[in-house]
Amino acid sequence: MTDLVERYLASVERRLPKATAQDITAELREALLAKVDAREAALGRALNADEMAEVIKTFGAPAVVAARYEGRMHLIGPVLYPWFWPAQRTAVGVTAAIFLVLAAIRALASDRPVQAMLQSADNVIGWGLAAFAIVTLVFVLVERMGDPVKLAEGWWDPKSLPREHIRKPRSLFESGISLFFDIVFMLFWTSLLPFPNELPLRDGASVAVTLSPAWAAVYWPVLALALMAAAGHLHDMVRPAWNRLRSALSMAGYAGGLAVVWVLLQSRPLVDVQPQPGTSAEDLERALLLVDGVLLVSLGIAALVWAIALAVEAYRQVKATRMSEPGATAAA
Repeated sequence: MTDLVERYLASVERRLPKATAQDITAELREALLAKVDAREAALGRALNADEMAEVIKTFGAPAVVAARYEGRMHLIGPVLYPWFWPAQRTAVGVTAAIFLVLAAIRALASDRPVQAMLQSADNVIGWGLAAFAIVTLVFVLVERMGDPVKLAEGWWDPKSLPREHIRKPRSLFESGISLFFDIVFMLFWTSLLPFPNELPLRDGASVAVTLSPAWAAVYWPVLALALMAAAGHLHDMVRPAWNRLRSALSMAGYAGGLAVVWVLLQSRPLVDVQPQPGTSAEDLERALLLVDGVLLVSLGIAALVWAIALAVEAYRQVKATRMSEPGATAAA
């Protein structure tokens, strides 16, 4: 059952300042094992998984324990504070995302999309502040009128702690925003959500920019990769900790993205430009070179990022294998 203890300690350590994390974890390990030894001595046998989980649960959820050691709670008490800012980020982020989508739709339907978008900014800020105030009020009411200890401790089970502590778990806000942009991209890619494609060059001259036929060869692969990314971010919302399945999904996505970039680089130009009234042939050629060059550089940067991310996930897989070997601890 020491595996469960190490998983618990690793979850606490991940939330502690690096300067004091090892000392605090060692102190907590000593106290926890002492309580386990006392319980085993009373029973005359080793604890099973459920009994070990009960002992660990008396110490508190990892976020609560770490927050007690940090001692930086002010507005909200130490029990609820670890969830206060994540709840705020999620509430404000989701509210802002909803109103940004509404603003974008309103802008696309307007003759002056930029002005319409700016006019909607007040709504985004106002509703974001309202969401912040509502979440704060809820936490204050729970702190003053409820039993925050029972509320915080009742939901978690030590046996559900992640086995691998390869990276910090992704926040609900981060995963939700990523999923939102996945959906927006898929709506754009399937032409369900049109975006303005007119590029102004100078007064009275502009071009309409569209993707070239080179993208037709990767239409379905790109859509599949977008669906895969959305599935991964949805998985992160349910199980934010790192695990091998999620890592393998990410590696497949990065490798697929690199393959798509390689296919696209075989066929150029990557965009087509159509002149609007008042645009000369020189303007048209300059616009084609500019947009195609920007897109080419963007793909190169994306390929570099994906290659690095693929190597990082491969390293994490190796690290997880080493951690699972006999004698290795879960806190890496």
